[in-house]
Amino acid sequence: MDKAADVPQRTRVLKAAAALFAERGYHAVAMSDIQEAVQLGRGALYHHIHSKEDLLYDIVREYILDLADFGSQLSRDLDARERIKILGRHLVLKIAAYKSELTVCFREDRSLTGPRKAEILSLHAKYERVWRDVLVDGAEAGVLRAYDPIVLKALLGMYFHSFLWIRPDGTLSPETLAEKINEMALRMLAPA
Repeated sequence: MDKAADVPQRTRVLKAAAALFAERGYHAVAMSDIQEAVQLGRGALYHHIHSKEDLLYDIVREYILDLADFGSQLSRDLDARERIKILGRHLVLKIAAYKSELTVCFREDRSLTGPRKAEILSLHAKYERVWRDVLVDGAEAGVLRAYDPIVLKALLGMYFHSFLWIRPDGTLSPETLAEKINEMALRMLAPA
């Protein structure tokens, strides 16, 4: 039985677009490239999408919304160090499982325009606030260094840009990579 036949067409289109955008960059991919990748005629493709920017928006929104929602649901009663481990593990495992999609989420989101761009920037800010709150709470509890917005940016950059080098099928499992990155983060954030 053909596994591709079990996947809804729109999902196939989104996955193919994410793979192409991650590999070549959003602006280098034509609709005909996506059409060829999913082997749909032009009319059939446009039955499932309206534009290339729609695809980009749907990919980016799904993943940044998931990250922001996950982080927002973490209890602030948890120790800040434990929250960092949970957030970091979730992010690294998400990147490993959906590498193309998260590559697009972190690299191609700037190609969105108008209200879509504003919404995505707002979701990114929401996710950043989750991490900021952890750092502030940890500093107030004396378990993390004093909050510094530059350190927050460096911390998020370390996690986000792991899409550049994570290999889900590499010699280290995504779980082991998450542990190693979290360990570095906690050493960096330890009180002086």
